Amino acid sequence: MLFSGLNMDDLLFRVIAFLIAITVHELGHAYVAYRLGDPTPKREGRITLNPIAHMDLLGTLMILFGPFGWAKPVSFNPHNFRGNKRVGKILTTIAGPLANFITAIVFCFLLVFFYNLGIEDSAWNTFVLRLVEAVVSLNLILGLFNLLPIPPLDGYWIVRDILPQRFAHKLTPVEKYGPFVLLLVVFFGITSYLILPIYYALGDLLLGMVKGLL
Repeated sequence: MLFSGLNMDDLLFRVIAFLIAITVHELGHAYVAYRLGDPTPKREGRITLNPIAHMDLLGTLMILFGPFGWAKPVSFNPHNFRGNKRVGKILTTIAGPLANFITAIVFCFLLVFFYNLGIEDSAWNTFVLRLVEAVVSLNLILGLFNLLPIPPLDGYWIVRDILPQRFAHKLTPVEKYGPFVLLLVVFFGITSYLILPIYYALGDLLLGMVKGLL
């Protein structure tokens, strides 16, 4: 089990890890869209590590008092993309979850490095370790959660853009029901059955890989 000692109910660690996770996620979308030729994210101030630029007030409050939260979506115009617009949309969309996974890997290296130093003997060092654990855990969960093929999550738009246009257009009428379906999935705990097995397997694999490299 990944990070069995992590208490995600601790408000401080939950908030800090959430802000880091949404910041890298939205920055991933914004940066890739900008690199592909769309100036919209830069014009709107979204190519930044400042979490305030990415925060949604209600979404932040939900992570404090509810089971999940969200950030302010990054706006982009695929018509500005160089090359294949469809591929550009897929790359921009998948960049968010990918940024979360990369962040989890980086902080997992820090976690194993700190443990190898034996720094868990003081209160401050324990705080650092728990924070790093929270960042790894929440980034993995956020990345996996966003890959669910339910609108308005990234996974849905990736699937829609991969499908042939004649099939993708048939999905448009059901998109308005996506947020309600997502709420039901979260409320009834279905996401736990969908995400947690992959989360634990991926976390254990990641820890094993990092330990083998350090």
